[in-house]
Amino acid sequence: MLSFLRLTSFSLLLLILPSSLVVAREIVFPPVVPLQANNGRGQYRSSVNDEKQSFLDLDKFAGLTTFSNLPWVHCLSDEKDIEGYDIAFVGAPFDTATTGRPGTRYGPTGIRLGSRRIGAPMDWSPYTHKNEFLQWARIVDCGDVPMTFLDNTVALKQLETAHKVISGRPANATEISTVPRVITLGGDHTTTLVALRSTFDHWGPVSVIHFDSHIDTWDPKVLGGGLSDYAGLNHGTFLHIAHEEGLILNSSAHAGIRAPAVNKKHDWKNDRRCGFEIITARDIDKVGVSGVIEKLKARVGDTNVYISVDIDVLDPAYAPGTGTAEVGGWTTRELLSILDGLEGLKVVGADVVEVAPIYDNAGETTVLAAAEVAHSLMGLMVETPVKPLKENKKED
Repeated sequence: MLSFLRLTSFSLLLLILPSSLVVAREIVFPPVVPLQANNGRGQYRSSVNDEKQSFLDLDKFAGLTTFSNLPWVHCLSDEKDIEGYDIAFVGAPFDTATTGRPGTRYGPTGIRLGSRRIGAPMDWSPYTHKNEFLQWARIVDCGDVPMTFLDNTVALKQLETAHKVISGRPANATEISTVPRVITLGGDHTTTLVALRSTFDHWGPVSVIHFDSHIDTWDPKVLGGGLSDYAGLNHGTFLHIAHEEGLILNSSAHAGIRAPAVNKKHDWKNDRRCGFEIITARDIDKVGVSGVIEKLKARVGDTNVYISVDIDVLDPAYAPGTGTAEVGGWTTRELLSILDGLEGLKVVGADVVEVAPIYDNAGETTVLAAAEVAHSLMGLMVETPVKPLKENKKED
């Protein structure tokens, strides 16, 4: 009885409503009935033309997992004539110079996985309406450098050789700059020392903008070196060593610092001697994002800049997947806003380090943040090309 009443009510509704409102859209799935797709022979054929399946160009889950779905180039090949590039991503799977939790040898893989949603065809910024992938620079992923986990000295030498090979190849857009620039995916922070040596060869000493919760200018005698010279080179001393080697200028800056020092006075004094000015994590509460940007730009001026981002500059709520987490850090949005605000600086090298996916969560919070940071660093390089010292001398 109930079914009869429902049917009757529905019939009356159809009589009352205008015919234009009761005509349903005809939806058929698949778009072509399988038996009809191939003249009734029972073999299904896609309605997309076999010769031109353009949607495959946007497939983020096919082929090699490169950073932002970029083309992979065997940059370390013995062959002289390989595809040219202007900006290269390279992985440094290294974590045997850490003082905290290991695991950053898997950082490059994690960052690439976090970048799968990024891709050249669909990367128009909602803030700038630009797409850096589609401008002048050819950008590639060189894969990971073979680095042993049994001997730090050998591993860092392997990375140094790789940097020389990658940055030593002719660029693609030689009319803009003859030397490719490198963005390193780490790996613990010790790898930055090797990258600074490489940038020095082409651009001379640089101002370092160091995003981190730790100063990383500790004297090796204080951190590790008391045990041995071998132990004195680690992810907390590399900036001290870079200063000693003359790789960095006295116009460098830390940003996001909040970790305690080892020594009451010596650490801060030594940090100033190494050429750094400190912007603490809580300074952002006083001057805001724009204030931090202004301080950093004023500090480095017109010098060539290397930007190093330790992912632990972010609060553990935004980046739990790291080796030495410190509470009270910046949000991902604050960091990305600061990076974007550095547009116009002459960035000659960059890295994202200390990403340890094993401590990340199921939502991949850390690797997603790290991938977007690397993406922003790439954008800064595209927006401001930089010529090496040799070219500048020729022009002078």
